Amino acid sequence: MAGRALGVPDSAWLAAAAPQVAADTKTPVSKETAPIPSQKPAPGQPQAREHVDPLFLEDPPQPLVPARPRSEAETDRLEALALFSCARLHELRDEDAQALRLYQRAFRCDPQSAAIARAAVMLAARLERYSVAVRYALKLAEIDASDPELLGRLGMILSQTGQPAQAIALLEKAAQGRRAHPPTAMDVHLWLELGRACCLAGRYPQAAPWFARVVEALEHPNRFGLTAAARKALLSNPDETYGLMGEAFLQAGQLEKARHAFEQAHRASPQGAHLAWQQVRLALRSGNAGQALDRLEEAFRASPTGDPLPPEPLWSEVLRALRQESALIPRLEKLRAQQPQNLALGYFLADAYRHAGRLDQAESLYRACLARKPHPLGYRGLVEIYRAGKPHDKLLEVLGQLVAQDGSLEALGELGKTLADDKALVQAVVGLARQRLNGQAGRPDPNPLLAAALLAAEAKRWDDAEPLFDEAVRGKPNRAADLLLTWGLGLILDEQYARATAVLRRGTELQVAPELAPVFLFYLAGSLEMLGKTDEALAAVRRAIELSQARDAAEAAKNKDFRPALGETPRLELRRAWILSHARRYREAAQAYEELIRKYEGEYGWPPLRHMLRDARLALSNLAVLEGDRPAGERWLEEVLDEFPDDPSALNDLGYLWADAGKHLARAERMIRRALKQEPNNAAFRDSLGWVLFRQGRVNEALPELEKAAAAEPDPTVLDHLGDAYWQLGRREEARSAWGRAAKAYRQAGEPAKAAPIEKKLQAPGPAAGGSTLLRSPHKVT
Repeated sequence: MAGRALGVPDSAWLAAAAPQVAADTKTPVSKETAPIPSQKPAPGQPQAREHVDPLFLEDPPQPLVPARPRSEAETDRLEALALFSCARLHELRDEDAQALRLYQRAFRCDPQSAAIARAAVMLAARLERYSVAVRYALKLAEIDASDPELLGRLGMILSQTGQPAQAIALLEKAAQGRRAHPPTAMDVHLWLELGRACCLAGRYPQAAPWFARVVEALEHPNRFGLTAAARKALLSNPDETYGLMGEAFLQAGQLEKARHAFEQAHRASPQGAHLAWQQVRLALRSGNAGQALDRLEEAFRASPTGDPLPPEPLWSEVLRALRQESALIPRLEKLRAQQPQNLALGYFLADAYRHAGRLDQAESLYRACLARKPHPLGYRGLVEIYRAGKPHDKLLEVLGQLVAQDGSLEALGELGKTLADDKALVQAVVGLARQRLNGQAGRPDPNPLLAAALLAAEAKRWDDAEPLFDEAVRGKPNRAADLLLTWGLGLILDEQYARATAVLRRGTELQVAPELAPVFLFYLAGSLEMLGKTDEALAAVRRAIELSQARDAAEAAKNKDFRPALGETPRLELRRAWILSHARRYREAAQAYEELIRKYEGEYGWPPLRHMLRDARLALSNLAVLEGDRPAGERWLEEVLDEFPDDPSALNDLGYLWADAGKHLARAERMIRRALKQEPNNAAFRDSLGWVLFRQGRVNEALPELEKAAAAEPDPTVLDHLGDAYWQLGRREEARSAWGRAAKAYRQAGEPAKAAPIEKKLQAPGPAAGGSTLLRSPHKVT
């Protein structure tokens, strides 16, 4: 049992606690723990209370004085035991939510206790709080892998929910724990999930050994207890599974295993062209360019129309490897003459022409292929040609065609950023677009204008972008809402709040789809608040909430499984609380955040909502500290860490508050170091580490951390801490310099109350030992 793992027999603490618990809660006590009466009463008769003579002592009792003070580690362990015991009582009384919170806090006091971590995992899983269960399972895996079945199940959940790195950690622990046992079907399934997780994380060579075991099991099922049903379940999608294994073997350089896996995928779902492309890659990896060219011809012949095109990463890999081969273009041209309708061959040959510098032929072929079926490959190829040759009118034309096809320039990928970074090119293209706007009779084609507007926006040229966007909105009324939202968000990201407000207001005046109206109001509210128009911002977000709630109600009427928490309403309510906080209406903000938590606390089925509640608690902690209520600030952070034990902001903030109060210093240091490990460049976290070391009297260790923090972010609180450290080390002038900068920064920020205690230190002979008189609010409200 978990209690015995902590060194306390279950019966001992239950027996001690049971009478008082029964008296306090009127909850029946189990037979094992109830006190035994001295005499059994007659049936139907009440039990007589046993008479106990009063105890008289000659001398009054004296408190026990320990021979040595209890260390912080001992105090933490004692607190862990008390919390664990209380959690068990709550669990026995079916008060599972309270029990889970206490298990989580017990684990923070004793993070090496596998018993506490296991109790938290099991109870969280029983409550269907699977994300919480997984987080604590990761902790459990670090200290104990004695339950590989549990770790394996949770690892598979992580893998299937898109968290491959964490999945790998659990699944590897599970596989390691199973090594001592004969392999079974469960092990094979575990290996397959491990391989998949490694591939999802991009670690293909790491996946190969696990997939090799799976292949062995599939080829020799009797050795692994694989029944026909188990084998079928394992290969529910054989083409996909073998294809993934083939990719891992190929990346690991195990070419024969890769060949075998690709062939098995082809048998399960015949795709001659796809197999041929994989054989091209195998030939290239074996260093046989001639064979690769033969296989390339086979790939194109296997799909005479060349539609759909091969995956782009595979395409790029082959082209990169073969474009230096002198035989490549002649063979492709010969094949093209035989298959003029092969779209993939056309695009491939156009790419080969471009890389060989034969730009006229590349341009002509790209255009021919785009006329048949537009594809990002063709647009990117033409943009590369025109960018290098600088025919800006042609570049504007092709960008307009891409916008007409896709509605944006996103298909350009990194090439789009390259264009925006070329100031001369942007000026030329935007200038051409504005000439068309101002000089062309009638309404110009809106697509090139929109392309130029998007390019100007990416380059932060808003004076140029504005008239182009405006004309594009008028010229494409069916896409006006999308264009205004794109325009407005770009302005917000560039902190152009006045312009963003005007654009987003236009969006709210349109007749838009029900799902878009709250989105416009959400961003409009944020932009208005940044302009200091709080009442208007609150009105906008209230209207957004009303629209969102109406939409939720309509959805719930159609779908009985729909819950309001799955809509956008919580995000809008969080925005309302943020607006109040940003406007320094702290009491109202705290009420709004607390209302949000009360309303949605029981919803665990939608992970984004849990992160919103996390943000609300972080904000509430910050607000409590600003109001001078440190215990409340600590309490909200404790609640964050209950659910998110590795949250860096909460780890740092709680560690800092404890350090500032001079309590739990060793635990605070551990927490801050964990936060800093996740965000090593965070100056606030670095300052917290320096401060907790200072508070422990380790000033020589604290100083380098505080100096790094001050160099990265000369925040006045950081400078004040740095001054304290310098003073303690006898470096008086440096201390006064740091304090002076801190006081000046506070004065300039309009916070004289924070500047005053620092100025007092500057005037006095020196500060009292113990450091800063300031309490920093560690978490920035956003």
